[in-house]
Amino acid sequence: MYDILTAIQGIVFLITILGCIPYGIWIIYSLIKKRWRRVVIQVAIPVAVYAFLAGISALCSSRIHADYLTGLYDAKVELGPAIFEYDSDRSFNGDGYSFSAYDLPTKIRKRFESADDRLLTEYPRHPSYRNHWQFEHWREAPFDDRFKEHLDFALSSYDSGKAPGLSLHFEAIRKALGRKGTYYALFYYKSDSYIVDIDLFIVDLVEGRLYSINHNT
Repeated sequence: MYDILTAIQGIVFLITILGCIPYGIWIIYSLIKKRWRRVVIQVAIPVAVYAFLAGISALCSSRIHADYLTGLYDAKVELGPAIFEYDSDRSFNGDGYSFSAYDLPTKIRKRFESADDRLLTEYPRHPSYRNHWQFEHWREAPFDDRFKEHLDFALSSYDSGKAPGLSLHFEAIRKALGRKGTYYALFYYKSDSYIVDIDLFIVDLVEGRLYSINHNT
């Protein structure tokens, strides 16, 4: 499905770059000749094509997101609105920081309350665009000190003072990761032995919270 979305975006890009100028010249020529019916058709065709492609793209994006969530939590779920969200500005190459906290959906709660080998050895399933990243399957807290560097990088001290309330969520996460009833998983990428990219996911059954963090540098 992700490949289909990429192909659609490529088609739109090619149509726009290669066809825009000659098509525009054709429309101008029709306007000069006052061929109004042809102009209407000439305008309607690209509008219809782009609307169709936009609709397909939206459907693909929705399906990709649903499959992504299922691949993370082994449960079909909609997260709903975040109770707290912070997104820093992103640089040209995508570097930045995103943090989201949600009320824990019932389906995810039930899945993790009955955590089994399937959940703890097969999930999360990292998407194709994370194939070059390393990953850790779901595991229950207390947090393993082997991943202290990963946690410190995910709980970005640089961003903690930029959004009111973010540091309080950081404190809640560290507290949750110190006890049973919390599960965590991560995707990450190392360069020269340093963490430079991470996705961290936390399910807190005690407080009923779900956290999703992305940090890229």
